[in-house]
Amino acid sequence: MSDTSKRILKNLLIFAVVIAFLIAIVMASLNKYTHHDSVITVPDVSSLTVSEAAPFFEKKGLRYKVVDSVRIVGMLPGAIIEQKPIPGAHVKDNRIIFLTINASSEERIVLPDVKDCSQRQAVATLEAAGFRVSDISYMPSEYRDLVLGVTYRGKSLPAGYKLPKGSSVTLVVGESSTDEGLIVVPTLHGLYLDEANVTAHSSNLNIGEIHYQPVPKSSEDAKTYQIYKQSPITGSSTSMGKKIDLWMTNDIDLLSVPEEIFVPEDTLGVE
Repeated sequence: MSDTSKRILKNLLIFAVVIAFLIAIVMASLNKYTHHDSVITVPDVSSLTVSEAAPFFEKKGLRYKVVDSVRIVGMLPGAIIEQKPIPGAHVKDNRIIFLTINASSEERIVLPDVKDCSQRQAVATLEAAGFRVSDISYMPSEYRDLVLGVTYRGKSLPAGYKLPKGSSVTLVVGESSTDEGLIVVPTLHGLYLDEANVTAHSSNLNIGEIHYQPVPKSSEDAKTYQIYKQSPITGSSTSMGKKIDLWMTNDIDLLSVPEEIFVPEDTLGVE
């Protein structure tokens, strides 16, 4: 091999070594810059407030940002409801974790104008708007069954007033002074509480004390209970606006017992 060939080969080898060295430096730099081999497990901060969760993110080298809020009744205001990426996900250092939290204030809704509506129409309108009609109060009026107003915790409220969604309100309904005011108590036997409320209100009566047998394990469990006893009993007479006390159960044996029904004395012994 000539000297010229040897010099060319030597220069090529040196060039190849330099290129390889430069490539190694670039790859090492990129690896360090992107933390190629470094991953962080996203911590589970659900149910914590943002201030409580902050130290967990800082310790992991992560950032966070609140991007949305929703209102969940019964959950601590400001508590984290959702996080993205999800807990347990593998991310790189300095990644932003996006958070959805429980709104710090209750959702408030506008009280609709139900004055001068019929009782039935007012109940439907209020419940459709997100309110709950818990009671009906009667006052002397020229017109029977006409709504005179709405009260909340004993205070009369105008239409347009904002209340927390799901608030229980009382309807003030007119009662004609010429009415005798006696109402035959309807049967509520076998009904769920929501159904009993509708039936009682349609007869211008209210629901009073509620007794459970056995005691329900939770509010959701209570919704499965049905009425097996009531006072005043079915068929008896009471005045407008009076309350019916209820006894509720999920026991099939109690529900199968025939309900007590009022029988007028002048019909006793009549076949």
